[in-house]
Amino acid sequence: MIRATRDGACAALSLLVLACAGPSDPTEHLQVPTLERFELVSGMLGARCGSLDCHGQVGRSLRLYSRAGLRRDPAAFPNVDAGVVSETEVDDNYRAAITLEPEVLALVVRDQGANPERLTLLRKARGAENHKGGAAIALGSPSDRCLLSWLSGQVEQASCEAGALVVRPDAASAP
Repeated sequence: MIRATRDGACAALSLLVLACAGPSDPTEHLQVPTLERFELVSGMLGARCGSLDCHGQVGRSLRLYSRAGLRRDPAAFPNVDAGVVSETEVDDNYRAAITLEPEVLALVVRDQGANPERLTLLRKARGAENHKGGAAIALGSPSDRCLLSWLSGQVEQASCEAGALVVRPDAASAP
């Protein structure tokens, strides 16, 4: 009798564990923006948000690899000015972006980019929500258009490339 009860309890516990287990990838059943042409978006995000004192550091929920920030293998890229970001780093940036709020992201994608301000990523980048780094992306700027174009499924190369250009303060004050 005790053995039957124990076996039944084990079976019930096993079923409970299986029922609670979600997919290994939280975006597995969600429609998220494509990885296609994300290298352009990744470059913009890296330039705007991926410095070592911001999202270019280990331990951040949005951890970004960039040519002048965190590198997956710093020894493999001795010349960061060359602008080489590995495909693996772009893939990691993509996963970081889509897994922040996958369910909300799926709603924005489903609506073809409508109401993107639902995303914490966009609100914080624009400075509309408390963000230690302030507004990294100005509303209507090329960087903003780059991010919005990715969310709508039509990445704008020119906007992403322009958004990835960051003028250094010392260069802005030069004659």
